[in-house]
Amino acid sequence: MTPRVILDENVSLRVADRLRALGYDVLAIVQHPARGMNDTAVFELVNDGPGVLITRDAHFTNPVRFPVDKTAGIIYLTHGNLRSLDEVRLVEQFLTAHPPETFKGRLVSLSPSGARIR
Repeated sequence: MTPRVILDENVSLRVADRLRALGYDVLAIVQHPARGMNDTAVFELVNDGPGVLITRDAHFTNPVRFPVDKTAGIIYLTHGNLRSLDEVRLVEQFLTAHPPETFKGRLVSLSPSGARIR
């Protein structure tokens, strides 16, 4: 079973649209009734599944504050000036090449130059 994908507010809605078209269950925080929630509340949503968080927020790479092992994975988009179509392409290519079980409980740093799974 594919885990739910939680899309942080700082990630393009086009990513949500594309992942839904591919069959993923996606919760885009920007579309959530409690949008504007703080990082801790977002992380609680991720843990509820557990789900996969896709974010551009570097705070989520802090393992003390946000222990990735309690999630289905955190995908951190590291490049700050990506166009929304670039975000879509990066995320789709990564998820096509890496089934969710390969990064469960791990932090993925994803950029145009590649992916690092730790």
